[in-house]
Amino acid sequence: MRKFLLIFVSLLFLSIHYGTILYINSSLLSDFFAPGPVGILFVLGAIGNALLFLSAAKIVRKFGKHLLLFTSLVITLLSTIGLAVYTSAITIAVSFIVYTSFVSIVFYCLDIYLEEISSDTITGRIRGIYLTVIGLGIAVGPFLLSFLSTIQNAFRPIYLVAASLLALPLLLSIVSFKSKAPKEHRPYHHALTLPWRAWWHAKGIRHVTLARLALESFFAFMVAYAPIYLHLNLGFEWPELGIMFTIMLLPFIFLEWPAGEVADRFMGEKELMIIGFLITSIALLFMPFIGKEFALWTIVLFFSRVGASLIETMTESYFFKHVDSRDTGLLSIFRLTRSAGSMGGVAVGVVALSFLPIDKTFFVLAFVVFLGLRESLSLRDTL
Repeated sequence: MRKFLLIFVSLLFLSIHYGTILYINSSLLSDFFAPGPVGILFVLGAIGNALLFLSAAKIVRKFGKHLLLFTSLVITLLSTIGLAVYTSAITIAVSFIVYTSFVSIVFYCLDIYLEEISSDTITGRIRGIYLTVIGLGIAVGPFLLSFLSTIQNAFRPIYLVAASLLALPLLLSIVSFKSKAPKEHRPYHHALTLPWRAWWHAKGIRHVTLARLALESFFAFMVAYAPIYLHLNLGFEWPELGIMFTIMLLPFIFLEWPAGEVADRFMGEKELMIIGFLITSIALLFMPFIGKEFALWTIVLFFSRVGASLIETMTESYFFKHVDSRDTGLLSIFRLTRSAGSMGGVAVGVVALSFLPIDKTFFVLAFVVFLGLRESLSLRDTL
């Protein structure tokens, strides 16, 4: 019980840290770069993260997960401080790429620790708590942002507060996460040569992975471009955006667990996944027509995340119902959707901005989400 508590406390502080700066990174970068280069920096960060992810299992086997956790936390902390204190474009860009590359590795390491102490009989319950803690922390971040943004020249104090939130996870990584790993290290031996042929022929796995890729592309696009549009183009202030984003993220706290129960007992994943894609795509189609209307934007953003939370839960549930711990290569491909989606979603934005004004790029993103809907329609339901 103590080990679970330590992991979840670290995860909560890490998630609050992540949520606090998640939606201001693009605005900070836009002080130094145009929207196109901002997108390229997001892509470079995603590439760095993908390369680290593919090497992470090998690093864990050679040096141990404790060293990887500690090193990643230190680098994440230093790069966050760099975003707070640096004033030149090149140092800000380097700090952002390094931060984006390493912060997900910290989540990965905590995921390993959690898996090692979880028995199969309580895996579902533990994973539900795990996702809820992450959702709660990321939702608290924008709420904290709404208060910090009242300070003049707000970016620096926000990043410094975010850096301070890493102090407890870093301390715990030093004093509490040194236990030796058990001999059986089940799902985290990522193969360096991934089974793409087997993945392609496993139609259900392929369709749900591509559906998840569409969702991750949606997340990446919205994180990179929605704050720029809402703040710089429409003129919303950060205290308003902090409240708006907090409300927007509530479905990830309150909806995912009940949705999983409904899928298990009544409907199956396919129907709820389709509903999620429809809700999110419809919300995106409304966005270019909304002016500076706080309540309306809050409602539309909220519903976009209602759909996204359904997609996230259903893709996770469907995938893990069709694999087991021996399918490590398929698990690795599924996890790579986050890095691939980060690259793809932002790249879509970069290309779209070359031909369209920023508000019309939401139509392009809606098309990407519709591609995910097409994949979900091809699934064979579990009920």
